[in-house]
Amino acid sequence: MYCYIITLDLNNKENDYSELVKAIKKLGNCRKALNSCWIVETTVKSNDIARYLSNYIEDDDRLFVGKLSGEATWINVLCEDEWLKDNL
Repeated sequence: MYCYIITLDLNNKENDYSELVKAIKKLGNCRKALNSCWIVETTVKSNDIARYLSNYIEDDDRLFVGKLSGEATWINVLCEDEWLKDNL
């Protein structure tokens, strides 16, 4: 298993991105860390994650997928601190 950070700039405020959220959740054990930032534990590689999620975003949206090294610091994230500690 790998732990990835997925960050997004969703530029179309009028779009319904609910299918994108469902797609992220299908990748594996995940939590929303910030409004447009997810942490996902999965066996899927970063380039495959990006290709998969590109089907759910617009051409002017932005997507970044990065493998986490296990070291991180955070303040006031949306998910549980213990989950992050256990999954990084």
